[in-house]
Amino acid sequence: MRCTRRLLASMAMSAVVAASAPALAEDAPSTAFDGLYNVTLTCPPHNEEDDAKGYVHYFPAEIRQGVLRGTHGTEGQPSWHLLTGTVPANGATVLKLDGIVSNPAYAINGATRGKPYTYRVRAAFDTSGGTGQRLGKRRCDFVFKRR
Repeated sequence: MRCTRRLLASMAMSAVVAASAPALAEDAPSTAFDGLYNVTLTCPPHNEEDDAKGYVHYFPAEIRQGVLRGTHGTEGQPSWHLLTGTVPANGATVLKLDGIVSNPAYAINGATRGKPYTYRVRAAFDTSGGTGQRLGKRRCDFVFKRR
């Protein structure tokens, strides 16, 4: 009987705590841009002093509760990159891409294999997808196609 009362009191206290706890991140409201995307990253040849070759990468991304995350390759390995950022209600944003050089023939500034790099991407989203452009020395274009 004593154990039953303690169990009931414990259950009641748990219910009070759960009811007064703030909403979890998973309960945050979704946004108009939330969903899965196929990303195409196209960097044409960079024909300045370094003559870096052009390339195209395809990778998945997701926007969840207004936060974008997309990855290409294996984390920490050459040819990997991570695209992240927040997409506000108007769809206009600046994202961040962190990566690791794979083949120096495709990299600007004589970057060697295994060298980390970072750049920003100005992007705009609507309900069907989005586009973006790399900010800085090399031109790269992003297309986000909603699945």
